[in-house]
Amino acid sequence: MPYNDGMPDVALLRRDLLRAIEAARREAAEHRAEREAARRAYDTFLTEQAIPVFRAFASALKAEGLPFEVMTPQGGVRLVPDRHREDVLELALDVEADRPQVVIRTTRGRGSRTLQTEQPLRPGIALDALTEDDVVQALMTALVPWLA
Repeated sequence: MPYNDGMPDVALLRRDLLRAIEAARREAAEHRAEREAARRAYDTFLTEQAIPVFRAFASALKAEGLPFEVMTPQGGVRLVPDRHREDVLELALDVEADRPQVVIRTTRGRGSRTLQTEQPLRPGIALDALTEDDVVQALMTALVPWLA
């Protein structure tokens, strides 16, 4: 930006500021559209793939003497052990990440401590490319502490 007697040219400053404002608005609109598309893809994934897998796991775990209940709060699915209701294994959509992604979260009580983890279901994979197998693999891994 050229300076005139130590002062920026107001017209050039305004032009650059208007460009920055327009770019920020355009970027915000793109992020909103991306998040909305991610929510739609996630809702489809949740109802058609994730929830049925969670229900199948709950049924199989119950048959093995490990009673778990499936809960389906708005926008997610949870697997909760009957004995420790504060423990939770859940899928959720993280729209705050650079790119929206499905995450698997676990919360386990260990005495007076609560241990929480969160990791992407499949890092770098588009939401519409996630499969039932991805959910199965994630649950197999995440359930290990409850299986002992």
